Amino acid sequence: MKVAVYDEWWATAGGGEKFAAGIAQVLADDHDVELLTHEPVDLEDLSQRLQLDLSGVAAREIAVGQAAVEAASAGYDFFVNASYMSRAHNRAKHGLYVVHFPNPPVGDGTGWKAVAKRALRPLVAMPGVGVQVGAGFYPPEQIGRYRAQWTNGDGEVVVWVPEGEELEVTLRFGRFLGRGLDPVPVTIHVDGTRMVSLALRPRTSRLEPAVIPVSVPIRGKSGGEPVHIRIISATHVPAEAFGTGDTRRLGVPVTGVHAGPSLKAIARLRYPSLAASPADFGFVKSYDRVVSNSEYTRSWVRRWWEIDTDVLYPPVTMQPRGDKQNIILNVGRFFSPDRGHCKKQLDLVRAMRAIAWRGRLPGWTLHLVGGCAPADQEYLDKVRKEAQGLPVEIHVDASGAELRDLYSRASIYWHATGLGEDPETQPDRFEHFGITTVEAMSAGAVPVVIFAAGQAEIVEHGVNGLLWEPLVQLVCFTEDLALDDERRERMSAAAQVRARDFGFEAFGERLLAIVSEIVGT
Repeated sequence: MKVAVYDEWWATAGGGEKFAAGIAQVLADDHDVELLTHEPVDLEDLSQRLQLDLSGVAAREIAVGQAAVEAASAGYDFFVNASYMSRAHNRAKHGLYVVHFPNPPVGDGTGWKAVAKRALRPLVAMPGVGVQVGAGFYPPEQIGRYRAQWTNGDGEVVVWVPEGEELEVTLRFGRFLGRGLDPVPVTIHVDGTRMVSLALRPRTSRLEPAVIPVSVPIRGKSGGEPVHIRIISATHVPAEAFGTGDTRRLGVPVTGVHAGPSLKAIARLRYPSLAASPADFGFVKSYDRVVSNSEYTRSWVRRWWEIDTDVLYPPVTMQPRGDKQNIILNVGRFFSPDRGHCKKQLDLVRAMRAIAWRGRLPGWTLHLVGGCAPADQEYLDKVRKEAQGLPVEIHVDASGAELRDLYSRASIYWHATGLGEDPETQPDRFEHFGITTVEAMSAGAVPVVIFAAGQAEIVEHGVNGLLWEPLVQLVCFTEDLALDDERRERMSAAAQVRARDFGFEAFGERLLAIVSEIVGT
């Protein structure tokens, strides 16, 4: 078969990219496989960074945007979409969609806010009119006092309008593009027809408006079919343009979309959840099979998308075991808590402070390993300040060789992602699976990890690791384990056995079984 594996973020070489590239490596043994990418990819370098063998894989560069991905997929027998939050439809004969974590539907939530929304919605409603941000948009983020969503250069807005009704849809573009950028050319298309062209200029003074509204006329279609508005623009990568750690390819920021010129429309713009737009997860129907990267992710796909999926755990590279030392290890990027997926290194340092104060583990050291983008430097500085005077070593941007060495020597592995977060309102802030935990286990480090999300799927408490909930349990469990050599050795051996369940061989067998079921071979 001719196979394409798509991921928008190959350059980041993170866990999601290892998952996608692992699929490519397995399928390349018997099929003609290409990686679909939006920019040039050095396959040899990517192989080294992901610890995979991509020598049997080719790369094909395509234009940015959902439309380009969909068009490219049509040229293959089998299309694998492993890109986080992609909504691209499959146009190949067969398709497999990978969910790293689902994006939530628009909803009212619970409590008094939900009651208020249901009460106010009829007062601002425009019967039959709905607006939804679709494919080609990144998740919302706060930029100053504005909440905005960046496009990736080809963003789609879907509008439902009663048949024959005419109205205007206003798109509000933010001018916070970063000084030094040239004006960004933007075209707006309605159902394939170019309606507006403009050059969005960066804001150079606070006296200039921060947001530019642009309106396009639309007309309701027969049969309840929605109107599709595409925002096509030039793109830039902040890491290249400004030297930040943001490697996303960004188009333009959109601060709001509303239909109609009335006060009702303005109210819906200010409070978007009052506009009861239908959620559209229909793109998944174009794939033969949808897989989740863990049971935890699967449960949220079932809850939010109302579909069931198979579970395909990510491939984990087994790490070598060396002579064990009094090392506690944690691996994960330094993310500021206000940027989402924080690995809670600050809390781990505080746990180490408690261990040092109690004095039961002299000679034990905590090693924190991870990269850090410029936007998260303040958080890293806090971790470093908290670690002063403690047996804590911080390794920023460690090489692969250094990380493998630490895995081989570590006796205990800590993980705390999700600590203090609400699993009902922010489930994405928990570890969806936990590749680093399995890597550490494969080298014989005993996991002492938070009892939540994907970690609870990996570790069997008391057998191949320990699961804790309050931070005080992390302290106590670690001390008891460190002081009991026999128990630690027994659990270390069991951890290595468990890790093999997530190794590349097991991943390949499961993937090939799923593909075989899809294509009927």
